[in-house]
Amino acid sequence: MIGFITINILSLDSVNSLINWNGNNWAMSCDFSGRDLSNARTSGELCGKTCAESPGCTHFTWTQYNGGTCWMKSGTISKSDAFSTDDPAMACGVI
Repeated sequence: MIGFITINILSLDSVNSLINWNGNNWAMSCDFSGRDLSNARTSGELCGKTCAESPGCTHFTWTQYNGGTCWMKSGTISKSDAFSTDDPAMACGVI
């Protein structure tokens, strides 16, 4: 069982290393699990600003759902909590 847990942790680290933050607080093809606070239809370019202007929003994910949706999220978070996705249009970020 301990070996299984170690393998999962190493795999998660490998997935997280696929995210290229480019020195920014946002990246493409990534997501944060759960902690949804609210959502708003907006462009990907405005998602970070929308989150920053929403009380309690600490991080976000943008998807093409419904023409473009910013999923605002709350709680203590870091970039290392993000995971890579197969969707090149998806974006995530921290405030």
